[in-house]
Amino acid sequence: MVTLDTFGVAAGDREVVESSYAALNGGDIDAALAALAEDAEWHESGALPDAGVYVGREAIRAFLTEFLASWESFEQAITETRETDDKVAVFIHLTAVGRESRVEVDARYAHVWTMREGQGVRVDAYYERENALAAIEP
Repeated sequence: MVTLDTFGVAAGDREVVESSYAALNGGDIDAALAALAEDAEWHESGALPDAGVYVGREAIRAFLTEFLASWESFEQAITETRETDDKVAVFIHLTAVGRESRVEVDARYAHVWTMREGQGVRVDAYYERENALAAIEP
């Protein structure tokens, strides 16, 4: 599947991934999930309470819906993007406020997307920059 941008031009892997985060920041989970293949895998870091592997868009949707519901405000700013072969690594600065706790969160982490035919087939979360870089650099 080839993903088209708003002008009908084929979007590159980097643009597909970055648009997913923009959609999620806007609360549009469906648009964020459009960047993923139907059978995509999301491997969440053990640093989160809901760590685990989510397989398929519906499982990923459930995970993201529950995750986003816990925040009063939530913003993922992509600070850097790197591409190699079939991988796109996004380095993220998260600022958020807990819905119940009102705790302010300021965190940095990375997601490494494995792409195939313009869609993500796997996303791996990393809290250590070096580990994310090792995942994309031979």
